[in-house]
Amino acid sequence: GIFQEVHAIVEDLSLKLGKSGEKWLQSATKKPKYFEFTPVELYAITERMKLAEPTTNGDGKTDVANYVEFLHNVRNLKIRGARGYVGTSNIIWNSLSFGLNLCKNITALWISDFDVCMIHDLHSVRHTCKRVVIHYSMKKLSDFLLEPDEMLPIENQEKWPFLEEIDFSFNELEEIDKSISLLNLVRKMNLSHNLLTSIGNHLQHLTMLTELNLSYNAIKSLDLWYTKLGLHKLYSLEVLDLTDNIVASPDDILTVGNLPCLDHIILRGNPVRQVIEYRIKVLEHFGERATEVKLDSRKPDQREADTISVRLALRKAREEKEEQIRKRAGDQ
Repeated sequence: GIFQEVHAIVEDLSLKLGKSGEKWLQSATKKPKYFEFTPVELYAITERMKLAEPTTNGDGKTDVANYVEFLHNVRNLKIRGARGYVGTSNIIWNSLSFGLNLCKNITALWISDFDVCMIHDLHSVRHTCKRVVIHYSMKKLSDFLLEPDEMLPIENQEKWPFLEEIDFSFNELEEIDKSISLLNLVRKMNLSHNLLTSIGNHLQHLTMLTELNLSYNAIKSLDLWYTKLGLHKLYSLEVLDLTDNIVASPDDILTVGNLPCLDHIILRGNPVRQVIEYRIKVLEHFGERATEVKLDSRKPDQREADTISVRLALRKAREEKEEQIRKRAGDQ
C-alpha cells in the first residue's frame, strides 16, 4: 500500500539527489533556478521522516541524508501539483499533506495547482523567504499564511521578516484578510485575476508597498477603503494597477490623489473611461502633482495640464469664497 509507495518514492529521490543534487545546487548558485518537487514526493519525505528506521539500506546510495541535505540547502523550490488522481492510484493529489520544515535556506517558493491548506510547518521558510508565487492553489490568504494549529492572535504571530515580493495571481481570493498583516515588509504585491470585490481594511499594515496589482478583479470603488480602511497609510505606493475592474466614476478614486508617492495609476478596461474628460477628472485629484502622474502609462499632455491647472485655480477660488461666507456667518 501507501507504505511501500513512500519507500519507493523516497528511494528514487535519494538516488537521484545522491547522484546529481550537489551538482544542481552548485549550478543554481551561479544561475538561480527552481528545483521542482511534486506533492507526492514531499508527502513521502514527510512520512519517511516519521518512521523509526535506519536512514540507509547500507549502500549509501539511498541514504535519507541525500534529500535531507538537499532540502536544507535548496534556495528556490517549486511545488507543482495537478488535478485529479496520482498516476493510476486512487490517491487524490490535493489530499496529501506535507511539511516544509527541512527547508532551511529557501529564498523563493513557488506553488502551483495544489491546495495550500495541505502545506504546513513553514516556520523556517518564513525566516528566509524573499519571494512567494502561488497560482491556482488558494481560496484564502490565511490558508497559506497561518499555521493551522496556531493559537496566538495574528498581532502576536511571527511575521515574514524578509518577504519582499508576492505573486498570488490566478487564485480564487475573495478578500484580503487579516493574515496579510504578517507580510509587513512586502514591496511588490500581485493579486490580479482573483475574485476581489474590495480590498478590505488590512492593507494599511503594508507600509513598504510600492507596487500593487489588483487588475482583473471586480473592484468598484477605492473611497471606502481609503477613508475608513487605511489606504492612506500606503505612503510608499508608487504604482496601482486596476485594469479590468468596475470603477465607474472619477470620484470612486478621489482619495488616491492623496498618496504622496503614487506616480502611475492604470484604469484600462474600467467603465470610468467612458466619462467625458476622464483623464482630466482623474488627474485633477492629484492637485499640484497632476503633471507628474502617469494615467494609463501616459503623463498629461500640455492641453490636459493647462485644463487641470485652470480647474484647480477655480476650485481654490471657490473654496476661499465659501470660507469667507462661513466666516461672515460665524461673525454675525
